[in-house]
Amino acid sequence: MSKKDKSMWVKLIANPEAGKVSDAPENLKRATSYLKENGFKVDVALARKAKATSIARQAVKKGYKIVVAMGGDGTLEAVMRGMLGSKASLGIIMAGTENNIARRLGIPADLEEACASIASDNTCKLEMGQVTNRKGKKIAFFEMAAIGLSTAIYADAKKITNGKSANIRDAIANLAHPNPKPKVSLTLNDESKIAVETMAVVVSNTPAFGKNLRLAPDASLEDGLLDVSIYPDFSKNELLNYYAAVTGEGYSGGGKVQHYQVRKLKVKTSPRLDVMADGMAFGKGTVTIKVRPGALRVITTMKSPNLESPQKGDAELLPESDSATVKENHRAERLASSG
Repeated sequence: MSKKDKSMWVKLIANPEAGKVSDAPENLKRATSYLKENGFKVDVALARKAKATSIARQAVKKGYKIVVAMGGDGTLEAVMRGMLGSKASLGIIMAGTENNIARRLGIPADLEEACASIASDNTCKLEMGQVTNRKGKKIAFFEMAAIGLSTAIYADAKKITNGKSANIRDAIANLAHPNPKPKVSLTLNDESKIAVETMAVVVSNTPAFGKNLRLAPDASLEDGLLDVSIYPDFSKNELLNYYAAVTGEGYSGGGKVQHYQVRKLKVKTSPRLDVMADGMAFGKGTVTIKVRPGALRVITTMKSPNLESPQKGDAELLPESDSATVKENHRAERLASSG
């Protein structure tokens, strides 16, 4: 392709196993047709989640200015990882079961409307998170990363948000942990250090994951910060029941949950705990997690994809152990410094 042609081409990465499989061929045919009607030349690649990242990465290297992901949340996250830090824009066609990310970004459910919105090129820059282990291996995430017991109950928590709360007892019965009180050391922004006994640490980039499991109601995609949740003194039963309770309402956990906002976080655990990013296992042990501001360009119909969450401006570190007082003090400090 010449440089002149590249602006007219889009790379369409479609997951044939997303959503209702029997509808996938017809939906792909329609999506391709609608994109062509909107002036694009379409290069189609069929890819399951495991291959979508590498295909997206190659598309960016070849010069595609728009890469379209057609699938569910897993497909979108895989394509996002391949586009991280590039100048290409992500177009989205929802074709999964839940489509949480697409809905959060204001993507139309109608195929024709979704393709038309891609042609509008209304692009915003969003942040992503990145986890790095001691060996330098990295993985990006869009929704959340977790250390400890949260990685084991991730799938069960998603089932709970789908209305299958009967799975709670089964999930609890299947959970096992060699140490009921793991010791966790956290370094926030290379400055503040926290030592705590907790079974789980969750680092959120979006207010919710799963269908509507709101672990971090104040999280934003555009504030340059990640929201950290810590659960000291929670038993396994309490933690799983907490996950069920936060669905849709942002339940605080009776004041026991600790919340912080950071640009960078180092987590060291004893014993070494499992690490996960957007549902993908990432081994065990010490990791560094940081935000990548403006790392992803997404085509959306919304001016801001984070309308459901308040913006936090230049906040760097905000514990919520007395949230109303701390937030008001922080606001006063910012006003004083700007005056």
